[in-house]
Order: sequence, then structure tokens, then C-alpha cells
Amino acid sequence: MNKNCMSRIIILIVFSIAVGHPSQTRFAGMGALSFVFQDYFNKLDLYDFAKIPAGFFKHDSVSNVVLRGSGLRESWELDSLVYLAIGQAIPQKLINYAPVEAVSFYAVIPQFDLVPCEIIYRSSRHKSTYDFFGNPRKPQAWGVNAGYSQLQREFSDDGMSDAIRTPSFSLVYSRPLFERFDLGLAGDGFYGAYSSSDNEEKITLMPFGGGGGISFNSDVVTLGLNGDYHYSSFSYDGTMGSEKFSGHAVAPSFGSLVRFTNFIWVGSFNFRWVNLAGTANDEDVGELKIIGYSTKTQILFSPHFARVAGFVKYDNKKPVYTDESGDTWFETVYDSYDFGGGCGIAISRINAGFEGLYRYLLTDDLVSEEIIKSNSVILRCGAELSFIEKFFVRGGYIYNTFDPDLDLNSDKTMTNTVTAGFGLDFFENTRIDIAYNYKWMKTDLYPDERVTDHVVFMYFKHTMVEREF
Repeated sequence: MNKNCMSRIIILIVFSIAVGHPSQTRFAGMGALSFVFQDYFNKLDLYDFAKIPAGFFKHDSVSNVVLRGSGLRESWELDSLVYLAIGQAIPQKLINYAPVEAVSFYAVIPQFDLVPCEIIYRSSRHKSTYDFFGNPRKPQAWGVNAGYSQLQREFSDDGMSDAIRTPSFSLVYSRPLFERFDLGLAGDGFYGAYSSSDNEEKITLMPFGGGGGISFNSDVVTLGLNGDYHYSSFSYDGTMGSEKFSGHAVAPSFGSLVRFTNFIWVGSFNFRWVNLAGTANDEDVGELKIIGYSTKTQILFSPHFARVAGFVKYDNKKPVYTDESGDTWFETVYDSYDFGGGCGIAISRINAGFEGLYRYLLTDDLVSEEIIKSNSVILRCGAELSFIEKFFVRGGYIYNTFDPDLDLNSDKTMTNTVTAGFGLDFFENTRIDIAYNYKWMKTDLYPDERVTDHVVFMYFKHTMVEREF
């Protein structure tokens, strides 16, 4: 089978079922439940949900260090294809701010929704204190993330392989500005480097930048406003010569939170504008523009021991490539609609729940006047049990159907995932989580193909109690 053709089928499948892999170790062990429960990287607040740095001050009240990571091996038996992943090699911001639509290899390298491999340090100080010399220490919170991830693809029949490697670094700082208002600043950088085993192609993707904003906080309502700027660059060197795109990306965002005793309603809106100029062999080749926006909202109602959640998201993106003469070569609109929800229980030693997610994707190629529709349904259930104090056993199951609507009578993909894991709180101020997922996939297009995933997740957190002078 033609490898490029098969890889394009792979990307259709993986991009649509990426939500089957949760982005947090605890949920990875309990069926990827993320609507009805919150956790350290999954809080319904301005920082986690809306990605607004000004919300970082209210995110946590203690300092801590976190080490987390994941690994994946996915094998396609008939196509002699293996994916090996360490962490998340294609971060979401790399997709948002880098000109991925201009990169041909991106169409054949999937994005797995994995836990990034990184070490995180967060310092939170919510009271005014004094150091050893009597100098005042005002309330503030700051954090630093340093990580490395990679994704490798291997064809065992001819020994060919290629890979993308992505080191990353980010900072966040937040403090009270004045009564009821907090300030937040953030910066980040990624370096995605692609290479093939024959060294005929080398590609780099590099967005870096930062931003800041403010939040308003009351007992019930929290509002946040933020603005990001990134400088993005893409370069290609290969048998066809060299190519480079570079330019600017701007992304304002807004977030809101309404919180009562047993009710949380959180929402966010994000706009993205990217403008990149291109050259090939030092000659002008036009420009790439990307305009997009996304909005999402979630509610969580938790009376007594019950949990009921609802989730809605809409994402729109329109990349346009025009050559040096002003002719449009590429103009496509991508729309994604997500509708999800779930219910569960949380009692003394048992957390359990059921969730569903429906995703509808629409791709409208305005140049060829071709429209492609697809949809995906994900059902997931799981539980967390604590038979022994501070020891948690987790398990779950995920079922996913994906219909790419390729005008074929039978083109669906069915995926089953079994999850398991455990957590330990035995050590003072320390938490350890381990999870394992086994996934098998069946495609109607190629019923004899056997696709299996082995995924491991790891999480370590140590809380530090600061000494007050």
C-alpha cells in the first residue's frame, strides 16, 4: 500500500480520536473522565480552562513541584508502520501559531493527545510575609515549565523513519494589582524540529512570544482579559530547495467564571490572527494568513454526592495562501463542533461516572469547491476506588466511532480503549499516579488491518510548605 496514502488515512483517524487519550494521568486511569471531575491540571477556572495568566494567582494556594510524562507505541500491522511517542511532540500552541498548513509533512504526522513530558515548579504566596532580613514579601504566584517531547514514525519493511522533536519552555507570573483585580504575565517558546532518516528533509517550526492581562474577582463572578503576541517561523530544507515563512501572530482572549456553592459555569473566547511572509530559494513566494477563533463553555452541578456536567465548543480556522502574484492557491475553512456531558457520583471512597462527546467536523475547500464532513462519537466510563486510605485504584473504558464521510459505503473506524491505573498519597505532601491504556482500532476500509496502542502515563507532585519569617 502506498505509504503517503496510508498516512493520510492515519491522520484523519488520529486527529478525530485524539480526545480518546486524556491529558492527565489520573483521568487516564479512569476512562478519560474530565467533565464531571476536576483535578490539578483540569480545574474549572480562568487559568486551566480559559488559559488566562491573570487567573494563575487564584489557581493554587501552595507551592509545588510536578514531574509528569507519557509514552506511546502505536503499530499498524499490515502497513508495517509504528509510531513511538514521548510526550506531546506537537503542542497546541505550535498548531495555533506556527504555519502548519504550509508544511507538507504535517499532513502525515498525527497529533496524539498525550501528557507532555515536563518538569514544573510553581510558587504560590497568598499572604504578605517577611524574609530573614525583614524585607517585605508581597503576595504573588509564578511558575516555570520545561519539557521535551518527540514523535517518531518507522516503516519496518524498508527501514525508513522520520521524527519530530520539540523542546519547550514557558513562564507565568501573577499577583494582585489592586483590590479585586489581578495581573498576569506569561511567555513561552517551542522548537519543533523534523528530520528523516535519509536526511533529505529538515523542517523547523518555532513560535515564541508572550502576553499579559488582568482579571476581576468577586465572590461569585470572575472575568479575565488577555492578549498574546508570538513570532512564528517555519523553514524547510530538502531535495526541492529551501523555503521559509516567518511573521506575526496575535491572539486576544476572554474568560468568565460564575461560581456558587454547588454550581460552576465557565466560558472562554479566543481569537487568532497569523500573517507570515514566505521565500523559496531567497525569492518571494507570497504569504500565508490564518484567521480563526474558538469558544467553549462548561457547567458542573454537584449537589451532595452527585455530579452533572455539560460542555460545548466551537472552533473555526481559515488559512489562506496567496502567491507573489496575488493568486490564491489555498483557502480552506475548518469548522469543529463539540457537544459533551456526563454524570457521576463522588462519595467517601468512590468516584465514578459516565460521559459522552459528539464532534462534527466540516472542511470547506474554497478553491476546489469541495466540502468534506465527518463526525465522531465518544463514550467513556470509569471509576476510582479507595479500599485503603490514600491508595486509589482506577479503571475505565472508552468507545469511539469515527465516520470520515469519504463517499464510501463503509468507511467507519471503531476504537476501543481499556484504562487502568493507581494513585498513592502515602508520602508526606507527595502524590504519585500511574496509568496504562490499551487501545485497539478497526477500520472498515481495511478490515484486515490491526492497529494497537500501548500508552503509559506518569505523574509526581510534591507540595512544599514555605517557612514564614
